[in-house]
Amino acid sequence: MVPLRQPALRTVGALTVVSALTVLTACGNLVDLTDYDFRGGLALGMNEAGDVIAHIEACQFRVHAMEVIQGRELLGGEPNPVLGRIVTDQPQTGRFEVNLSNPQAPWWAEQPVTEPPNPDHIMIVSPETDGTTSRKIEVISNGSASRTALEALSPGQAIIDVWNEDAGPADPPLVDQVVRLEEFHPECPPQ
Repeated sequence: MVPLRQPALRTVGALTVVSALTVLTACGNLVDLTDYDFRGGLALGMNEAGDVIAHIEACQFRVHAMEVIQGRELLGGEPNPVLGRIVTDQPQTGRFEVNLSNPQAPWWAEQPVTEPPNPDHIMIVSPETDGTTSRKIEVISNGSASRTALEALSPGQAIIDVWNEDAGPADPPLVDQVVRLEEFHPECPPQ
């Protein structure tokens, strides 16, 4: 089991941020992260009704949308399909939750979330900020989980993605970790 720590990165969109930020060019050069401001995080859980709930710590960032896409179980190089988009015209900050299955005010479904057809395939949830807090590119750690993993949670538990520092070439760079929601404390820089 990977120790509980805040990950350096989480999967985003079509893994755009991970591929763009973590590593690699053919020469093995690292990407310059000085233009990025990483804060907070996201945990995925489920309520008693079976709705998928995103628990977000946005710190000082202002979140105005949540995009949900399908994970990389797809064959070939096709893009990750967008499974839904939840938005608000009242950007949220600090710690809050969003019901992705059945959004409640001030959130609504710009595109209702549909889950992957296979319950073992993951959905990746990406909070989007309005970009007004930092002079840098604002990034809140994302979360991903399958319906099967979410249904296995006990009440009060959630799933976070943890950076796997010991990953070999064939290992996933991110692994799911089950935590109690009261233990979910992503790092927020002082104001």
